Amino acid sequence: MSVTIQLSADEVAQIKRITELADEREAVAKAAREFLRVAQLRELKAASGKLDYKGVSEEMEILELREQKSDK
Repeated sequence: MSVTIQLSADEVAQIKRITELADEREAVAKAAREFLRVAQLRELKAASGKLDYKGVSEEMEILELREQKSDK
């Protein structure tokens, strides 16, 4: 997919420096992917403590044991 964006020369230079990539397209693509990765980590961190994991490990163990038995 192709996207056209407008960045200043300074912004491009900063992105190239931070990503350590000389090619502008590669540098901007890497920066965008890294932004998405960090945003997803922030979402996971924000959800931390809000999810109920009680009994999940026991349920996972039961499922794993069932899978092991069915593989034999």
